[in-house]
Parts: sequence; structure tokens; C-alpha cells
Amino acid sequence: MDIAVASGYVYLLINPSMPGMVKVGCTLRDSKFRARKLYTTGVPTPFEVAFEVFTEDHEKLEGELHSRLANFRVNDDREFFRYPLKDIISLVLDLSKNKNDPDSEFGAVSIFHRLKEKYNNWMDPSIADVRIVQTNERVWLEITWEKTIADYLKDQTIKRTDLAFICGDDEESNYFQRDDTVTINAKKFTEDFDAYSIMMVTDLFSDAACREIGEIFKPQWQSAEK
Repeated sequence: MDIAVASGYVYLLINPSMPGMVKVGCTLRDSKFRARKLYTTGVPTPFEVAFEVFTEDHEKLEGELHSRLANFRVNDDREFFRYPLKDIISLVLDLSKNKNDPDSEFGAVSIFHRLKEKYNNWMDPSIADVRIVQTNERVWLEITWEKTIADYLKDQTIKRTDLAFICGDDEESNYFQRDDTVTINAKKFTEDFDAYSIMMVTDLFSDAACREIGEIFKPQWQSAEK
């Protein structure tokens, strides 16, 4: 008898109120929707999607991850694991490689908190999340803005920018390579880009911040133009 295989998302959720713990789950729907559903009255802060991957058999991948991480499970009845997030992401990427259809691969990693740590006073306060989203064909920067209306409605605007226009050192190759993993490209964005570069190619900073950054880096780019 054939076993039904369903495509869906495997996600990693984190919560500021649960430091060091990662929820590993799967869903047929959007992972952000699942994170919102878990934000109940018993949880003081919202869950955030730190990473997600789309796979042709999401339940199988989730089971493999739970099995590999069994010794780090916080509670046998819960999908929470006390394990470094970056190491779980690496494990997901390794187990989720689709050998039958590599072109269908999809992964997304949130870089919001790392950017907030570095540029908290400059970030547009209406931004709720920033992710690097990647397939075998594209590397995107995805920004989510939130706007509260009448104290109970919350609209979201999501914009994806193809990062292929950013060149590497030889000015002929893309800086964000499709052959690199999504975690490598996320690290490039958060660690290798300076504030001026981010200001020039994204909408992450407020207008006031852009003016301040421009003044800070003005001597540098004026020198480069000479």
C-alpha cells in the first residue's frame, strides 16, 4: 500500500521567554500562522519563526529531526529541544536535501534579532521581521512591516527584494550566491555588510537613521570618490 506523502514546511520557532529552547514542528500552512496560533494567554511573548524549509515530505523530516534530537527534548509530550539553534538549522539543511528534485528546495532564516542587536536605534520601528529567503534560483531579502489599526487589527506588508543586483568583488558575480546555503548568505548580510551598504540597498532604516549614517560614512565615501 502506498503511503501518502505531503509537501509542507518544517519550522524552528523561538521565544524570548524560553531562552535556549527551540520548537521543531511541521505544518502544511505558513509557519508564521502556526507561530501566531501558539501565542496563547499562557505565553508572555510571541513565538518567532527562526527558520523554515519547504520539503516534499514534511512529516518524515520532522520525525527524523525529533529522533536525532531525542536526547535534548525538554518534555516527551512537547516538541521543544534545548539545543543550539544554528546547529539545528544545519541539521535541517542536511536532512532536507531533496535529491529527487533539487530545484524545489526552499529555505528561510530570520536575521531580525541579529540586525536589532547591531542597529537597534536605526531600524525602522514598524519592521516585525527580516529574513533571507532562498531557493536554487533566487536569494531574497524579505522584510515584514506591521501596522496596528484601532488597537486590535494588525496589517502586515511583506516585501521581497531579489539580491542578485548586489555584485561581488569582481563586479561580475553575485555577492549572495545561490550555491551557498541560506545560513551562509544570512551571515554575509549580517556580518559583512556595514550600515552604509545596508542603507543603500534596503528599506531597513528610518529616514532619520539614513541621514545619520550618511554623515558618519561621508568621509569614507568622499575619499573613495577622489
